[in-house]
Amino acid sequence: MKSVFLVGAVQAFFLAVLLLSKKNKITADYVLAFWLIVTGIPLLLYFINYDEYSLILNHSKSIPTYLMIVNIPLLLIQSPFLYIYVSYIAKNEKKFKPVYLFNFLPAVLFIIAYSIIIGFGNKTQDSFNLYDYEYFRVILLFFPLTVILAFFYIIKSYFRITKYRKTIQNQFSYTENIDFNWLKNLILIISVVWLILGISAILFKNIHLLFNIHDVVLLSVSVAIFVIGYFGFLRTNIFLYKMQTDNELVKSGKVKSMNNTPDKTALKQIEELRTFMSEQKPYLESKLSVKQLAEMIQVSPHQLSEIINSYLHKNFFDFINEYRVEEFKNQIKENKNYTILGVAYNCGFNSKSSFNRIFKIFTGFTPSEYQKTHHSQQ
Repeated sequence: MKSVFLVGAVQAFFLAVLLLSKKNKITADYVLAFWLIVTGIPLLLYFINYDEYSLILNHSKSIPTYLMIVNIPLLLIQSPFLYIYVSYIAKNEKKFKPVYLFNFLPAVLFIIAYSIIIGFGNKTQDSFNLYDYEYFRVILLFFPLTVILAFFYIIKSYFRITKYRKTIQNQFSYTENIDFNWLKNLILIISVVWLILGISAILFKNIHLLFNIHDVVLLSVSVAIFVIGYFGFLRTNIFLYKMQTDNELVKSGKVKSMNNTPDKTALKQIEELRTFMSEQKPYLESKLSVKQLAEMIQVSPHQLSEIINSYLHKNFFDFINEYRVEEFKNQIKENKNYTILGVAYNCGFNSKSSFNRIFKIFTGFTPSEYQKTHHSQQ
């Protein structure tokens, strides 16, 4: 077990160095690097002092150690860091906001409560008994709060991602390389870890066994460090894109609702848009954005988004990919010697997985099922 803490600490510091050495770093990289460093330090301290700590837990030594206060603050900072990291990725913010520091207030309160309730200076070596120690008052007070706060931040992080993905789909016709599924998977992994910790705390009714959770906590953190650091290093680069719509649309994350009954001007714009889509086929451009299409038809990105959202009742992503699906249906009839994926790329799709998913959503069939059905009808 001791070696696991060293591996976790080394991973944390190594990945932090890699993040700080990256070119074109974004603020989220700095947040993640600092997250890894402040997580790796307690793991390193546990490795250095683990033998002394084990003697205390086994009643072989009666001198308290500062390592006893590490676990709860370590847990209390993990979920806020997750939320802050997700927020910086989703918003692509460039400066650190001091207001985020308030999320670490529970960890500070724990240290204050520990200092008030527990006074090592008043304990003699002979009188100190670990399992009768006031330490447990602080643990019993803060551990339930720690679990509650963890799931609070996990839920906030999930909804932050979900909300921002909707914004992305109003701006781009593709989600490859700007997708948040990996972050959702990260949140899922962290949720499972917290669920295990919560269940363990409930099952360990014997107060002596509560210390078994310490190793579970640190082992979980060691594993999470690799997952967080690995994917954070590889995937934060995908957010180094320039938001291509006007600032107001990007900041709001949604399009203001309009009167659903189009006036003459709107009807004309809708007709011009449909004509342009049919004749010029801009959707064949795989990286098409709302700004690019707006420039083609000479309207503002915000105005184009309003037309698509309010009058056609679609987001930009669905609007463009519906044309791509129809184009695929037409081309597959004519290009019988082409592979399904080859035709999909000709129609503006970027990857096999996204094409299969989008095609199934719009038609109810997989591309191969549709092809077989079409050929059998001829």
